[in-house]
Amino acid sequence: MPGFPDSICYSEKYADQQFEYRHVLLPKDVAARLVHLTQGGQRLLEEQEWRSLGVQGSRGWVHYEFHKPEMHVLLLRRPLPMPGIPTTEPA
Repeated sequence: MPGFPDSICYSEKYADQQFEYRHVLLPKDVAARLVHLTQGGQRLLEEQEWRSLGVQGSRGWVHYEFHKPEMHVLLLRRPLPMPGIPTTEPA
């Protein structure tokens, strides 16, 4: 695996037509907990689980995939708001 950050690091958000994405780089000790919680990447984390690792984010983010070569990278996404539908988050 490539080098681990000293603390949790968040990417800038990026999007396609349906989703907003963000990836989170985990320090080695947190990544070890991630691997344990997911049984080596066999299942995705629920929101309460990724929050228990110390990852922060507004509501709506979902752990959607693993990048197996870099298990210390948590891949999150959330649906883009529908036009004309107000969101509960401040702009």
